[in-house]
Amino acid sequence: MSIKNLLPQLHLWILIVSLGGVMSACNLNNNQDIMLDWEPEILAPLIKGNLGVLQQPNIQNVDFSITVPASSLGLDVFSGTVPLVPAFGPIDTIQRNYTVTDDDNNIIFESVEIDAVTVDVSFTNPFPVILSAGMRIIFRNQGTTTGLITHVTTRDIGPNETYNFQEQASNATLNANLVIALENVQSPGGTNVNFDNLSDLTMNISLQISPVNAIVFAPNVSASFETIDNFDLGLGDEAENLEGNLILKHDNQTPVNLTVQAYFLAEDQTTVIDSLFQIPSPITAGETTTVTVSSASVLNNLRNTKFIRFNTGFNTNGFTNSVRIDGSTQYNFQIIADVKVKLKN
Repeated sequence: MSIKNLLPQLHLWILIVSLGGVMSACNLNNNQDIMLDWEPEILAPLIKGNLGVLQQPNIQNVDFSITVPASSLGLDVFSGTVPLVPAFGPIDTIQRNYTVTDDDNNIIFESVEIDAVTVDVSFTNPFPVILSAGMRIIFRNQGTTTGLITHVTTRDIGPNETYNFQEQASNATLNANLVIALENVQSPGGTNVNFDNLSDLTMNISLQISPVNAIVFAPNVSASFETIDNFDLGLGDEAENLEGNLILKHDNQTPVNLTVQAYFLAEDQTTVIDSLFQIPSPITAGETTTVTVSSASVLNNLRNTKFIRFNTGFNTNGFTNSVRIDGSTQYNFQIIADVKVKLKN
């Protein structure tokens, strides 16, 4: 999100009006006892910015793990100490599925088009036999046979040994539904092999996605995220009271529905002083509209606000087809103050 703070010019306008009042007062008779109520009318932009759905943070990094049971290598038939475990392999049938979801286990996107995806993998061999060099670990989109990323192990991995690798793919399309395949799994076996503590293999995986060029959203999905930025109304101790309206101009250029809420925060960036709306303001796909908020309490609470937090939700509720969004579409907004400021005497 890009936010531009336009408050210094508001402070300047109030200062000019205040000085004008002082200059007029100097021309009056010095013996008169005069109380001055300065209430300049101000129409000024407070904040403007833009938000792209491609900034959705849950798509930037994905961490997960998969389990490869001992039974997939045929090792579950052994127990105790086995005098001779014959060599086995190659095994090409091990596959595990993984679906990229948000924190609530919802599928948000069908696919993302990315400049690069980096995969970091780490696992420890829990089996009491060597996993031979040359094992292929392949990442694919479900329903395809072409590998996005393939790594071939470069050495034998003995029992309880850890193996790490990093691979990268460029200009790729990553689906939410992935397949991780293990192929050419082989072992020379061994003698006097102890299977008392046999366990499954856990592979820890981290996908680092940067940047996202386009997203395809499925129908009837939703998600939300937030951005915090500095905020200072710039009135100092000059204002006694504010009356009028806050005007939020929406321009939703994206093909998804949005909801927007602005929270006004204290110095600790946690305490909510007030919010722009009682409930988040909805904006349908492609809509341009203006929403007016008339609340003296909200306006006056802005004087104590140090940060502003934008919570933005998006959804494809009611859609029958998937929606593709690229970097050319974004949500633009502007908050304007249309207020009367009562200055202190």
